[in-house]
Amino acid sequence: MKQVYADAFAEIDQIFSLMPLALLDKIPNKFKQIIKENKSDYIPDIREPIEECQLSEETIIILSLIYRDFLCTKEEKEKLQYRDAQKLKEAEEELREKYNPDNLFENRNATNINDTIPENKESVALIKYEEDKWYTKIFNVIKKLFKRN
Repeated sequence: MKQVYADAFAEIDQIFSLMPLALLDKIPNKFKQIIKENKSDYIPDIREPIEECQLSEETIIILSLIYRDFLCTKEEKEKLQYRDAQKLKEAEEELREKYNPDNLFENRNATNINDTIPENKESVALIKYEEDKWYTKIFNVIKKLFKRN
């Protein structure tokens, strides 16, 4: 597992030790076991209140998922899932606008291929490189031998 997530699991395990037992009992034991097995040797400095601690972004994300899936009420869970779905949909629409596959090969500003080349840059063209044939090379080597003598 990546070191970033292992460190986040170490922070979450430390937070679990600070949680009241009533809340901790709502989290499945299997999930807590996975956190303990995959945490790193990193010892975080987490004290109460947690809002003042500097937690990694991964830790905050995992804590929000723990809250949504295990600790909140059913109505609040539905609201959070709806909000997450809306944010995901907005992000997908934004990416679709930015990288629209329908207009992938279309350059809206250029009407001609020559219009796409900036005027201040020189154009680059392919140059055909012809290598001598094998028999021409042998002939040249033989000529060089006779010129030496």
